Formats: sequence, structure tokens, C-alpha cells
Amino acid sequence: MSCRGDAYNPAEALAVDEAQAFHAWQAEKLADAGCDFLLAATLPAFSEATGLALALAATGKPYVLSFVARREGTLLDGTPLKEAVAAIDAAVTPRPLAYLINCTHVTSARAALMHAVNSSSLVRQRVIGLLANTAALSPEDLNNSTRLVEEDPETFGKSVAALHRELGLKILGGCCGTDDRHIRSLAAQLATGV
Repeated sequence: MSCRGDAYNPAEALAVDEAQAFHAWQAEKLADAGCDFLLAATLPAFSEATGLALALAATGKPYVLSFVARREGTLLDGTPLKEAVAAIDAAVTPRPLAYLINCTHVTSARAALMHAVNSSSLVRQRVIGLLANTAALSPEDLNNSTRLVEEDPETFGKSVAALHRELGLKILGGCCGTDDRHIRSLAAQLATGV
């Protein structure tokens, strides 16, 4: 699942109550179909992420939320990661199983997770994965790009695997710009521990 509008435009995000109502139908249908857990990814704004969490929690299924993050340690709407994680964990029962970052270049994700003001040890504990894109561009530049901006698969594999070693991220993969070469490189890096 994801936000209703453009995932790179937080101005289109739904308010908490609207998001809960909008996403409840799909969450219920997925849960009723027998899935093991629910994932809401590419979330640019705190309000819609909170409403989605409420809809997902109501299903009784474990669920994970995944944010698009800026290097400054914020969601695209400016909400600091530490505030988003702490507030959703406190407001929603059951809370998310964990959080991810996706559709964010590995260098931006690392900077966001390590940000001295907008991140925290709680964020680094609760964010367990990264589905990285291959473009070290801002979301706005990436969204407006007329061509695929692709990183070398070897560079991608090494840099994402490094976050596993440095921060203990457990769910690793690709998003925009990745293909089988990037994932094979990542898997090889993880297998060798290099």
C-alpha cells in the first residue's frame, strides 16, 4: 500500500482521519486475503502515515511503514524522523512492527538516520531496512527527471551492504533504478561480508 497521491508531493497527503477512512477498505481486503503482514511504503507525510497506521492496526495483522526521507532526517513534509516514529508508536495500537526507508538513495538514507537533530537512537532501532533507489538526487529532481538515473550495480551493492554492517539494517533491497544486477551485487556483498 502507499499514499493516495503523488508520493513525492507531501502537499497531496491526506489528513489523519481521511487517510484512515480511505485506506481501511484496502487494508481489510488484504488482511482478509490471508497475507502475513501489511506494508505501506513510499510515505512522504506524517499525517497520511498516521492514518494508514491506524487503518493497518485495525486489521490485527502485523504491519510496517516505510518513509521517503530527506538527508536532513525528515519526511518530505518536514516532519523529523524522530518525531514521526515516536508519535506513531505512541498513538497507534498495536504500533508498527518496524519502519523502513524506501525510494531514497543510500547516501541520503544514511545521512537521515544519522542526523544529529532530526534522528535518534530510537529511530535507528525502529528503522530496520532500506529499499534504496539508484539516484543521489532530491525527490523533486528525481521526480522531474526525463531519464533514468542509474548507479553502477557494484557501487549500489557495496553501499547498501555497508548500512547493514554499520547500522544493522535487516531488510535491504532496491527501489527506483534498480534491477536484477543491483540486487545480485547486494546479495554477493552480504554473502561475502566484504
